[in-house]
Amino acid sequence: MTRHVLFVTDHMNAGGAPVVIRDLALTLDEQGIKVTIVILSDEILSHRLPDSIQIHHVLFKHSTWWQRHHRYNLHAKALDNWLEKNSMLSPDLTVAHLHYSHQVVSRSKIKKDAWYCIHSNPSLSFLGNKKGLSKHIKKNKVKDLYSNKNIIGVSSGVKLSLIKKFGVNGDNIIHIHNPVDIEKIRTLSNETISDTPEKYFLFVGRLEQRSKRFDRLLQAYSDSQIKTPLVIIGEGDAKQLITEHSKRLNIAERVFLLGARNNPYPYMKNAQALILSSDYEGFPLVIVEALACQTPVISTNCPTGPEEILTGSLSHYLVPLDKPDLFAKKLREVNDLRPYIADDVVSHLDRKHVTARYLELMHTDN
Repeated sequence: MTRHVLFVTDHMNAGGAPVVIRDLALTLDEQGIKVTIVILSDEILSHRLPDSIQIHHVLFKHSTWWQRHHRYNLHAKALDNWLEKNSMLSPDLTVAHLHYSHQVVSRSKIKKDAWYCIHSNPSLSFLGNKKGLSKHIKKNKVKDLYSNKNIIGVSSGVKLSLIKKFGVNGDNIIHIHNPVDIEKIRTLSNETISDTPEKYFLFVGRLEQRSKRFDRLLQAYSDSQIKTPLVIIGEGDAKQLITEHSKRLNIAERVFLLGARNNPYPYMKNAQALILSSDYEGFPLVIVEALACQTPVISTNCPTGPEEILTGSLSHYLVPLDKPDLFAKKLREVNDLRPYIADDVVSHLDRKHVTARYLELMHTDN
């Protein structure tokens, strides 16, 4: 009998979670396992998937204040109706990705059997700058949402944050690192590019200031006094901030904003190093992707994720959040001598190995 995996997600557009879902779905499909992806929005699908993987949009749009206030419950009813109509109330494995989907699935008929995958550091993504009563209320909401649920954290740091910061019982929390398609990345990395300087440092990701901290990135780059250009790939609200901050630091002529790229891997392969300056992450796939291209990575040792990837000799390029001078020093080091990255350094994160971990959940008694 064919096994069936159901993914429920907010969207399949930009971001790390859709990439994870895509790679898991492709690997499961190759192994003859039926895969259904339910998307709880009408956002356009940005990832190509074979016809054998079923994609469905289950929508709810509020039209009144009352409906908005009860949107999770109402969307859960819409999901239940769709699942019943399509005989999908009992897949062998259900995984809900991203916060809105967690809210909806936790109110649906599949709530007890589902696994809830958390892709970012909950302490910072949920609490942010909240203080006092507001922080206390949010902590309790997060605890209520995830208590007595089957939780997948994409790093051990995510798991520990839920337990220590929110008081969620850890008995049903596991961590599974995100998968990467190493073979595909390396094939795509061989494409020719012609829109970069010959030698450059690279940032790839959402241009979002709160987590990515472009002020830190640009300050370290400026303080390093290196002349090697900095190439930035991505789109987002921080584009203007980057432009203005670069001008203030007198480095604008060396900072290149290329926008989004469908294939970032040739840029990674040819970079002197990938740079990550984040205040927090969940499990930064971009680090793994760069290492798969055998490109060194300089990263803040932010919670959570980087120190679980940059281990052994690679940990030399982890920088504490409060050491801006050291960040600049690492840039100078790698500018002078690009370190060698072994071709098997992230082989344990290949999509086939990680997908096997998910398949083990089919045999877990909930």
